[in-house]
Amino acid sequence: MERGRGVSAVPAGGFHSARSQAMDFGRRYGIVVVFVAVLVILAATLPQFRTAANLRNVLQQNAVIGIIACAMTFAIISGGFDLSVGAGAALASVVGARLIIEAGIPIGILGALVAGLALGLLNGWLIAYAGVNPFVATLGTATVVRGLIYVTTNATPFFGVPMGFTVVGLGRTGPLPNATWIFLVVAGALAFAMHQTRFGHYVYAIGGNAIAAAEMGINVRRIKLAVYALVGLSAAIAGIILTGQTASGQPQAALNYELTAITAVIVGGASLGGGRGGMAGTILGVFLLGLVSNALNLYGVSAFWQPVATGTILVLAVGIDSYSRRSVFAGS
Repeated sequence: MERGRGVSAVPAGGFHSARSQAMDFGRRYGIVVVFVAVLVILAATLPQFRTAANLRNVLQQNAVIGIIACAMTFAIISGGFDLSVGAGAALASVVGARLIIEAGIPIGILGALVAGLALGLLNGWLIAYAGVNPFVATLGTATVVRGLIYVTTNATPFFGVPMGFTVVGLGRTGPLPNATWIFLVVAGALAFAMHQTRFGHYVYAIGGNAIAAAEMGINVRRIKLAVYALVGLSAAIAGIILTGQTASGQPQAALNYELTAITAVIVGGASLGGGRGGMAGTILGVFLLGLVSNALNLYGVSAFWQPVATGTILVLAVGIDSYSRRSVFAGS
């Protein structure tokens, strides 16, 4: 009897509580642990990884994805996502290059930003006001925009952008590439908007429960429209940097960037179900993927394996997120 009573005295929820705490710790700090571990392993095993030139290369190559991913964080936290960011960056690159050639750099930059913003507003209207599913809306606009770009350019790049404009994408100021400085400014502004403004709090509320957010007086449609406009504008900034890296407008620019951006956000701790995520995690996710890609290059692995690695990381991250959410519901 004493033995039986001793067994039953163990708290039934103790194991569930410990598992829940472990999962919560993993969601909060797992990305930091993995990032530091990968960084240490690469620094210890690859001498060429530790060179200043290689580290600047990693920063420069991931600045564009970083800008897109930081904006994508808003869409995912709100309960959606945007599959048109790659097409938006290509649109901004082509429009910007054409206008730079014909009307000058200021007009070209302004035109690129307007093109990206227009695409974002279209996505936002379709999702927030027309009620179209984010997957269908953004996949549809991405397909249409890519098609129109190819038709109007005959899939041929626009050459003639002044070589001085490459300072935007390839130049360096101080210890960092200019593209990285732009990324830091955009990431800082988006982080402030997400964590320090009412708009950011509304995005979290909508992602957690859109119906409850509406009952609290939040204009859900307007916030969603603003979210996708922000994503479109950020994609345009990324497209301007791409133009500065090639001194041309590239119709094929930013292919599959949406996959990498979404992967970075999910790896950084955001949930596809919405309501959870943060800018710091996204930035770590961006550079974790960047380190993996850089390591594959340094190890001499074929570039064709890089999408395989990105897709595998995405599947694992989504699987872990789904499992953790099921565990939370089961324990509640």
